[in-house]
Amino acid sequence: MIDLHIWSRVREGDYEAFEQLYDLFFDSLYAYGIKLCKNSDQVEDAIHDMFLDIWKYHDKLSETTSVKFYLFRSLRRKIHKNIKSDEKVSIFNKDVTHVYEVEDQSFDTLIIQSEEKAEKSVLLKKNLASLSKRQYEAVMLKFYSNFSYKEIGSMMDMNEQSARNLIGRGLEKLKGLFS
Repeated sequence: MIDLHIWSRVREGDYEAFEQLYDLFFDSLYAYGIKLCKNSDQVEDAIHDMFLDIWKYHDKLSETTSVKFYLFRSLRRKIHKNIKSDEKVSIFNKDVTHVYEVEDQSFDTLIIQSEEKAEKSVLLKKNLASLSKRQYEAVMLKFYSNFSYKEIGSMMDMNEQSARNLIGRGLEKLKGLFS
């Protein structure tokens, strides 16, 4: 895995690898961070602070089996640490983005499909909003960021089984809302 090789080089003090790490993960970290905190300046500051810490302490960094997990978890902690105790954390702003593939179809068919997808997107967004903040975060980490249950549990300070249960309850609630 290329990110593990880059991580190893960062740990050795390779600044070019550090820049590659930043470029490789900034967009996905920002997308995750903006779901934890709606303030884009605060998210960018947290990402930059996190990367400054990585560079500052590069010689003390441990090995990891998943650089993405390490960075997401670090960012989550950094954001929560940076938010003042009197502010409420708005876990995820519940924006759902869809990528549509356009096939060679008639214009009318495309319009109808587009409208159906838009309706489903609105319904999904509405139904996701009905989940608890922790259920929503866990579902997003599982299905949009492709983390394992074990990683989600560790990231959210719970055990793997609790993460499975939380996601399962969230999916059951969504299933009931779509019925």
